[in-house]
Amino acid sequence: MLSLRTPIGLGAALSASLAASLLSIAPVQAQAEAPSGNEWPGGVDGSSKPADCATFVPGASIFGGSFACTAGDKIYSSFFLTTDTGNALTNGIFQFTITGTNHTLAALGNFGPGTYEYGYTMTIFDALNSGQRLESASTSATSSNIGSNIPAWTKTLDVATNDEDLFITTTQAGGPVVNTDGPKTFGVLVQPVSADFISKLVVAPLPNNAVQGITDTVTQKFDDGETVPGPLPILGAAAAFGFSRKLRSRIKQTV
Repeated sequence: MLSLRTPIGLGAALSASLAASLLSIAPVQAQAEAPSGNEWPGGVDGSSKPADCATFVPGASIFGGSFACTAGDKIYSSFFLTTDTGNALTNGIFQFTITGTNHTLAALGNFGPGTYEYGYTMTIFDALNSGQRLESASTSATSSNIGSNIPAWTKTLDVATNDEDLFITTTQAGGPVVNTDGPKTFGVLVQPVSADFISKLVVAPLPNNAVQGITDTVTQKFDDGETVPGPLPILGAAAAFGFSRKLRSRIKQTV
């Protein structure tokens, strides 16, 4: 500040210990891939939305073109892939989860030394009627200590709205301590209903160095007096969605 030949199972993407740590939050259920066509017209005003997100989606589907899905009241769309060393993102698994006010998108796979960068948009469905907004964002990665070398990596998340940018960095370099400057919160007068994300992981060229999971989490803001929900229900039908003008301009800045 973004072909899977044969769909791979979760076992190929995760170790049992990683699954236990990353899958502990309540999963969103169902699946969706928006058809190609006209740009999606609504979302903020509740006029339309894509079908439900599957709990796990192959990276090849995410980046296959015109993918969009709805998790709770959040629409994920306009995915693009910028850098993918060894096709790890394409061959990985993406997980959509909700716990309380936190909405998390995780990329699960084997990310060895190299760079992995992708982008997407999140929009609150029917935000004008619900009064809900995006309050803060955070990012993280899960290391895999293979052999005697401790993995070193940097994970960043660039969150852009019409009014404000948040740039968040999490690192692990040469030791077990993870340093981060997140989560970061939008200004009280900014708290948006839509944002563009650029998610990036850089894994240092060290022997036996690998990361098995990266996560981006957005915390939802509720108006005073609203109760915090449990896992949110999934509603909606398929709708076409293309790149927004704003996101296209963001892509040009990062390529």
